[in-house]
Formats: sequence, C-alpha cells, structure tokens
Amino acid sequence: MTRRARPAGRRGAGFTTKHIAGLFVFYAIVAFCVLTFALFYVFNVGELRLVTALTLGFAVVATLVHVWSGRRDRVDQLIDHGP
Repeated sequence: MTRRARPAGRRGAGFTTKHIAGLFVFYAIVAFCVLTFALFYVFNVGELRLVTALTLGFAVVATLVHVWSGRRDRVDQLIDHGP
C-alpha cells in the first residue's frame, strides 16, 4: 500500500479529549486481559502490582502512538459509537 504525502501544515485527524480517553480505556482493557491471562494462568505469577503497572504503561504508549499516527481506523469507529 502506498502512502500519500500530506499537505504541508496539516496533522492527521483531530481527536477530542473524550476520544483520547476512550482510546486509553480501550487499550487498557485489552492489555489487562492479555497480561492477566499470561501472568496468572500461563506463568502462575500472581503479582497484581506488576500487571497494573504494565497495563498502564502499555495503554499510555499505545494511545500516544495511535494519536500521533493521525489516522482513523476501526478502533476509532468503535470508540465513537460506544458500547
């Protein structure tokens, strides 16, 4: 897939604060589910503080990368429509 050059002076899609908070919650839930399964069921390491720290770290990094990419995709549609 080819990338098109953006016009000068334009950043990607504009995201509202509510949308960014929704992205953060979405990524935090996904990370928590994956990490909880991996650490509690697979490795039998029951350290909730580690899971919490890793979840928050992953959610922050994933949200920043998503917003900085400037593209709107299916995750954004899910966040906009809500549950």
